[in-house]
Amino acid sequence: MNVMRKIATALRGSVRESAEVVIDANAIRIFEQEIVDAEHGIARSKQQLAYVMAERVQLERSNDQLREQIKSRESQAAKALSIEDAPLATELAEDIIEKEKVMNEQMLAVNNLITREKNLTRNIQSSAQQIKAFRRELGIAKATASAQKASRLANNHAHSVDTNIIDLNSSLQRIKQQQQRVDDTASAVAAIEDEIGDGALDKKVESAGLGTRKADIQAVLDRVRK
Repeated sequence: MNVMRKIATALRGSVRESAEVVIDANAIRIFEQEIVDAEHGIARSKQQLAYVMAERVQLERSNDQLREQIKSRESQAAKALSIEDAPLATELAEDIIEKEKVMNEQMLAVNNLITREKNLTRNIQSSAQQIKAFRRELGIAKATASAQKASRLANNHAHSVDTNIIDLNSSLQRIKQQQQRVDDTASAVAAIEDEIGDGALDKKVESAGLGTRKADIQAVLDRVRK
């Protein structure tokens, strides 16, 4: 059982290492997607802020209407008192109380919405600034990755060029050796021809000064001397 548990642990470790390799290989893509997700989150926060602002505006508009109604009821109650219609004045006063209660409750809601609106605005602004900074870092990361890729390609190309130069030198040396071999062979053939060829003896006679033309010239000179 202990062995099986260790095997299971090893497999989990292998999976974790594989996941880390995948994450490292796609780090920039993951970072960019996280920025996109954060931007979507800001968009949703802005929609929520717009909803809060709309609710606040509606409540404020409702309170303005209630104030007008309360003023109207107060005027009506004053007239009712002036004609000594106490029941009507009391009923109008009760309506005023209910409207003021609603207005006060809505004012509390408005104040809460204003606080929430300020907090949301501050959070959105802060998050937007951070995301802009992350966008700049993403651009730098992409540029760095591109430069590193170009450097690797340049290094590989340089290595390929070095290999080609080595091959060129090797081929040149082989060509020179072949040409030298041809020249050496031709020289050897000429030497052999001089030594044992059909004209070898005549060349030796000529070299020794015993050739026919040379002998004739010498004979003429000897005769002239006499």
